[in-house]
Amino acid sequence: MKKFLLAIPMAALFLASCGSNDTALEEVLDDKDSFDAAVNSFADGNAKDAEEYFAGLLAEVIEVDVKFHETERLDEMNATPEEINAVLDSCIKLIHEAEVALELYKDKDWARRGDFHDLTIEWFGVVEEIVTDYLRPLAVAMSKPDEDLTDDDLDLYEELDYATEDYIEVDTRWVAFQHTFAAANGFQLGTNTVDVEALIEEELASE
Repeated sequence: MKKFLLAIPMAALFLASCGSNDTALEEVLDDKDSFDAAVNSFADGNAKDAEEYFAGLLAEVIEVDVKFHETERLDEMNATPEEINAVLDSCIKLIHEAEVALELYKDKDWARRGDFHDLTIEWFGVVEEIVTDYLRPLAVAMSKPDEDLTDDDLDLYEELDYATEDYIEVDTRWVAFQHTFAAANGFQLGTNTVDVEALIEEELASE
């Protein structure tokens, strides 16, 4: 039985349309090496326009989102505290790397870039707070079968439940702003969303 009292929802992350952009995210998501290359290129400050910036920012958010939600799978699997904390460590590391990458674009004048930057930093901040203040203290409880959970364990899960409301609020705003940023910069979003569930399963299978 799933122990999370409220499963943390995954963002509706949209793919940039192909258009004339040779680095459109549709083309790299199906191949991990290409996806990693796209992330690294963004992290090196190589996004040349607003659409490439969006694709790179989306790739960074996907990486964090996958690690963030991987914890739910580990909870279902009764993974060890060490395995859970390793994933949480990776999530925090990815957040800090993405924040550094975002700073490389702080002087770009693309429409609404500053707003997107600030909102993404806020999103990262909420995820990091949940990881640090709630998921880490739950690592031992996650490793237990449901029938072995104590009242204290259940209290921790309830605290996570309440904290998730902050994530839902900022995540909803981030998802909506994808369309705002795209419209402000003259490109369209594709109709398909990123299958984060599948990416999580791939990540678990590779570990």
